[in-house]
Amino acid sequence: MDQIKIGKFISEQRKVHNLTQSELSEKLGITDRAISKWERGICLPDAGLMLDLCKILEISVNELLTGEKIPMENNTEIMEKNLIEMAALNERTNKMLIHTEFVLIALMVFIIVAGSLVSSYLVTANWLRAVILGISLLIVIVIAPFCWRIETKAGYYQCGKCGHKYVPTYKASISSMHMGLTKYMKCPECGKKSWQKKVLK
Repeated sequence: MDQIKIGKFISEQRKVHNLTQSELSEKLGITDRAISKWERGICLPDAGLMLDLCKILEISVNELLTGEKIPMENNTEIMEKNLIEMAALNERTNKMLIHTEFVLIALMVFIIVAGSLVSSYLVTANWLRAVILGISLLIVIVIAPFCWRIETKAGYYQCGKCGHKYVPTYKASISSMHMGLTKYMKCPECGKKSWQKKVLK
């Protein structure tokens, strides 16, 4: 998917409808900086805004994702290609989020271990030990919610018993035993516990 091409297409269609970036952003309820990022090819519009954007610019989602007007005879073929590209993009994004989660977890472990070692062996004053451990704990408390957020954004889990696919709640995700991308959780569909692997596709 060519973000630069899509950005130019959004810009062209906006101008065809005599809209400024500010006017378009107002219609969509977002900032004009977001429109500017789309048009420069930095990022794509969020899925939740695509239908409204297409309605305003009088184009189809298929044309938006292709970055050009599409003749009716090629519509189905190009739509299938766009769906495959969107699925591939989603998978790449999920993998990137999972890698980010691993980095954050490794950082939390390092901070806890380093804080404990420094306060145990290198610092003699009790108040300084408490400060070091407190700062370590505070950093972990700040980082942990980002990891839990990634759990609900990247992929889903599949029940080992009934095959049901779902995104676990924060509570289930935090409290379950896990090894890497596999967690021992209760399926909300069949109610049985099993080792469930995270699926990114």
